[in-house]
Amino acid sequence: MKTIKFLAIAALIWFPVVFGLSIAAEAVGIPDTDTWMWILRIAGAGVAACAAWAIVGAARATAIAQAVLPILGAITNLVYLICSIMGAVAVVMVFVRDSRWLYERVYHPYVSPCIALCFFSLVPIVVLLMVFRKTRAVGGISLYLLSLFFGFTLWFYSLMVAGSHGPGWVIGGLLMAGVGVIFTAIISSAFWRDWTVAGSILLVAAVIVVARMVGLFVAERQFEKDEDAERSAEPNNTVEPTPTR
Repeated sequence: MKTIKFLAIAALIWFPVVFGLSIAAEAVGIPDTDTWMWILRIAGAGVAACAAWAIVGAARATAIAQAVLPILGAITNLVYLICSIMGAVAVVMVFVRDSRWLYERVYHPYVSPCIALCFFSLVPIVVLLMVFRKTRAVGGISLYLLSLFFGFTLWFYSLMVAGSHGPGWVIGGLLMAGVGVIFTAIISSAFWRDWTVAGSILLVAAVIVVARMVGLFVAERQFEKDEDAERSAEPNNTVEPTPTR
C-alpha cells in the first residue's frame, strides 16, 4: 500500500515540476530539443521522488524537520549575506551604468530564470508538503526561505524601476534602510503615471509578506503540536505511593 501511495504522489508532483522546469528552461534560452526535454523529465522525476519519499516516510520527515529548525537562523543569515552582496553590486552598477544595463546583463539572464524555476517548481512542492501533517513543518520552513528570495528579487526589480526614474529615487530608498527602494519605486511609478508597475510591485510585496508570515506560523505551530504529541506519548513512570494500614 505504501508503494502505491508513493508512486501516486510522485506522479502527481512530477507534472508541475516538469512544467516549471520547462518554463525556466525557456526563460534561460535552452533549446527545445528531445534531449533537453528528457533531461528535464528525469530531473523532475528525481525531485518528485524526493518529495514523495518525504510524504510517505512520515516518521523520517518529522526527524528531518526537527533537524532543520535549529539551523534555520544560519540558513537565513547566509541568504541575507548573498542577497546583500548582490544588492550592493546592483546599487553600484545602477549609478555607474544604468537600469537598462542592469536588466540586460544581470536581471534577465540570471535573476528572472531563477524566479521562474523557484515559482513553478519549488512553490507547488512546498504547498503540497504543507498539506500533510508530518511534512507541514518542512513546508513552512521552505516557504519562509523562498519568501526571502522572492523578497530580494522584488527589491532588485524595484531598484531598477527607481533607477529608471532618476538617481534621487534610489538614494531616497537607500536612506530608508535600503528596503525603502520598494516604496520609492511604487511612488515614482505612480508619479510618472505608470500604474501597472506600481500596482504590480505593491501586490507582489503584499503576497511575499503574507507568505513569510504563513510559513513561520505553520512551522512553529506544527513543531509545538509535535512536541505535545511526544510528551503525551511518553509513558508515565511515576510510582504511586503504597497506602499504609
